[in-house]
Amino acid sequence: MRHCIWAMVAGLLVQGGAAAAGPAVPGGCPVPGRIAPVYPQSMVRLQATGSVVLELSADGCGRVIEVRIKQGSGHAALDEAAVAAARQWVLDPADAASGPVEATLGFGLEEARPYRYVTHGWPESHKRARYVPDSLPGYLTPGQVLDHYDLRPVEMITPPYRNVRNVFFRQGGDSEPAEYWLFFFLHGQPRVAARYRLEMEAGEPVVRFAFLCDNEPKLCDRDRKLLMKGLPFARAR
Repeated sequence: MRHCIWAMVAGLLVQGGAAAAGPAVPGGCPVPGRIAPVYPQSMVRLQATGSVVLELSADGCGRVIEVRIKQGSGHAALDEAAVAAARQWVLDPADAASGPVEATLGFGLEEARPYRYVTHGWPESHKRARYVPDSLPGYLTPGQVLDHYDLRPVEMITPPYRNVRNVFFRQGGDSEPAEYWLFFFLHGQPRVAARYRLEMEAGEPVVRFAFLCDNEPKLCDRDRKLLMKGLPFARAR
């Protein structure tokens, strides 16, 4: 069972109901119906919410043949999920006969797992450690880490950087060495993933630093250099 950063219940507020389209009725037209959009996991993990207002055009049977975004949610992934769902809808032909139909699809989170933000708890032994580049085999982007890595945050830690949206936490479980994760976000998307593993090698404190970036090369290079200097409370030696 894959563990998620945030437990969630997706509240999909679909105007006009969320029933799936039924089988065709005599005459060849399907029964009107609307399916709920699939909440993208990347957006769930970011706790991203929003509403998408769509304009829908339909054929004579009410089958949606064109979808236009009238007002976006601010998150491309949510907009795309709303459009993908609406393309499968069958409207009441009487409603669609007079022109485009407006529909609002909402994405909301409820009962998110509460995390208490705490100080970092980074051990004194590693506050002046040697940072060593590490790798994340099988992962190419921060988004893949969020979707597939077994992330189990035991504590959410006050973000260490003020000028960028970032999430920092200590990984749970009994495994050693101690493991911390840092994510940078831009426009609601994960752009940087950094894993810190705290080890001792021949009595020397070492931080094994794995870095993934999904951004312009010059920005990735900048962020890599910044993080390789060490966290604000744990500078590299």
